[in-house]
Amino acid sequence: MKQIMLACLLMIAAQTSAAEVSKCIPTQFDETVTLAYINDGDTITLTDGRTVRLIGIDSPEIDFQFTNLSQPYANEAKQFLSSVIQPGQTLQLAFDKKRLDPFGRTLAYVYTTELQHLQELMLANGFAKARVYQNDYFWQCLASVEQLARDNRLGLWGHKSYQPLVADSLKREDTHLWQEIRGVVTGYERKSQVLELNIGENLVMMISQQDIGKFSNILTLELLQKTVLVRGKLYFSYGKYRLNTQHLSQITIENTP
Repeated sequence: MKQIMLACLLMIAAQTSAAEVSKCIPTQFDETVTLAYINDGDTITLTDGRTVRLIGIDSPEIDFQFTNLSQPYANEAKQFLSSVIQPGQTLQLAFDKKRLDPFGRTLAYVYTTELQHLQELMLANGFAKARVYQNDYFWQCLASVEQLARDNRLGLWGHKSYQPLVADSLKREDTHLWQEIRGVVTGYERKSQVLELNIGENLVMMISQQDIGKFSNILTLELLQKTVLVRGKLYFSYGKYRLNTQHLSQITIENTP
């Protein structure tokens, strides 16, 4: 019964999303391709043998060897994508600055011939998180789609595993992972070639000199005492938790009552 209900929910979500107009549309498409199969919620394989990684999103990981170790909503994400596109379907690719990732996968924004954007569908229904790696043409557009799903606690956003950590409650076991952390900005200072943004008492967001210009619009005195969400790979050094920041997508100022 649970599986039947899930299938119905996925079908309804797919039909609802299909009626929506995509917001992140490129000025042109670079390739027309054919789908061979779906690997998981953010990766597909084409009939020419190429593996395509969907730019700008990160779906929960499936453990194909030990399925019980898969992240929550990993299988649901794949099932949802499978309800939207099928093997043999024609798709359109749009590229960004970098076309291959370190694993040799093709990086692309992927669309159906009806101009439905796969990345947006995954984010809008809560089956993926927005995340910038190197390509960022649509990062603000995708972030806005994610925010709506987050606000409505759709999909993975309603699961406890995907709730942000609290800056002043971090633990050593939280390190060496990409984390999302909520806290209050308590100050910032320049040290050598790095700007350190203090969040709570124990977290420091590190911004290198070469990247400071990207954050100029938010690095003002008005940021002090604001609640923010920061994202990055967490580590512990010199008595504090830290994360390195290279892109503006790694910090979001939250609206507080």
